[in-house]
Amino acid sequence: MKARIFSNRQLIGTTDLQVEDESMGGLSGNFVPTEYYFDNIQKAVWEFWATNKPDYKKWNGLRLNTQLENGLFLFPEGGYTIDDIRELPNETKRINLAGVDSKIIKDYFQTKPPRPFVEEPWNELQIEQKIAFEDELRKELGTNTDSIFSFISKPKKHELSDIEISAFCHDQRSDDVLLEIRKTNFSKRFALVHLTWTGKKEKEGYPITTYYTDFDDFKYSKMYPDKVEWED
Repeated sequence: MKARIFSNRQLIGTTDLQVEDESMGGLSGNFVPTEYYFDNIQKAVWEFWATNKPDYKKWNGLRLNTQLENGLFLFPEGGYTIDDIRELPNETKRINLAGVDSKIIKDYFQTKPPRPFVEEPWNELQIEQKIAFEDELRKELGTNTDSIFSFISKPKKHELSDIEISAFCHDQRSDDVLLEIRKTNFSKRFALVHLTWTGKKEKEGYPITTYYTDFDDFKYSKMYPDKVEWED
């Protein structure tokens, strides 16, 4: 399936992803870079491959995102690599994703035609929206700053505070955002969050969050009932 690759808000390339290793959730495809990639990202890729101990903090700081042509953003547990080595400039560049959810692979890569992604009033995200939703959530969770008062009052952490997140889709009627989430020994894979857009840490219990076992659980519990209400 055709896909676009972003670093933060910038398009850095395109690819046609194929299932490489179903058991490991592996996807890969030839990577066609943009000028932004050559000007701003390629050096970081070269540095990644030039050492036996890559700086993963710096690598993760690239904030890579892959969006399928149907609007769905992938959330690979094993992350990304881009095959682009300085000493082999003429080799075809490739991108690799590891640990993509098996249900995502089945529904959108192995089902022909792929299953529908979202139904109104739920919408797919643009990359600018995805980054904005994730940044705002981190502010409301208080995970983007350290405050001296946190050592004094020791407020209870929101459950999402130590969970990896990736914005998935949103309700066009409100500030409700569905997140794909990941945490060891946590059975839920999706969380619906109502953002307040205060731009700062919220009080205990906020933002309000509802968890779902998987995307199908969300669709049957929330999306499809919303669709019926929207069409009435």
